[in-house]
Amino acid sequence: MAVDRRTFLQTSTMAALGTLLWNCSDTYEIRLQKGLTIACLGDSITATKDGYVQILQAYVDTNHPGLNLTFLNWGKSSETITGLTEKDHPGPRPYLFERLDSLLNTPAVDIIIFCYGINCGIYGKPSPTLFKSYTIGIYSFLEKIKEKGIKTILLTPPPLVLEVVKDKAISIETDYGYKNPYPNYQEDVLQEFVRIILNISHETILGTLDIHTPLLNYKHQCYSNDPIHPNKNGHQLITNTIVENLTI
Repeated sequence: MAVDRRTFLQTSTMAALGTLLWNCSDTYEIRLQKGLTIACLGDSITATKDGYVQILQAYVDTNHPGLNLTFLNWGKSSETITGLTEKDHPGPRPYLFERLDSLLNTPAVDIIIFCYGINCGIYGKPSPTLFKSYTIGIYSFLEKIKEKGIKTILLTPPPLVLEVVKDKAISIETDYGYKNPYPNYQEDVLQEFVRIILNISHETILGTLDIHTPLLNYKHQCYSNDPIHPNKNGHQLITNTIVENLTI
């Protein structure tokens, strides 16, 4: 069961969670040096073919070829950092911590761009337990990469833009999921995930970047018929937001 596979991780990090520092984030200027390998870790939005990872690589290769930066796509469809799965999902959702050790044992990575959240609440109602699980997932990731001497750039989760499927009736029922999301998932769950990301502080963090707000501000340009996955414009906007915070 999903709860069982994350029990050890959650209990082993609860004590350490109290040491987590919280503050208000400012705009970052993240300096990238030559020859860095940067892995982009996330769910299907990161895994998207020709999405923001590939656009970042093309941008750097075209505009800063001397930097010789390599972007790796470590995205995995449906993945979460909470270890949860809704009832109508086709099988258990992938759980980051079932593959993270293996990823970190591959050839050296200098920086990880981290983007999780859209799936992590499994499209259901908010709860203190859910928000604690999400926070523990972030903190557990940060402690794992600390052991390897890796730095990270945290991205907020993107929004859920239900307006693009406004003609589809969403039923009010107990068993919400990606096919039938809780109507206030964007406001009650994802906005809290955004707050958690933007207010977290840890020695491995180079910057925390808000992609949620610009995607929401330009939702009609950045989403087509899919409320979860940004279109090409959306991926370009994610890329622009990252690049604007880099010093390269």
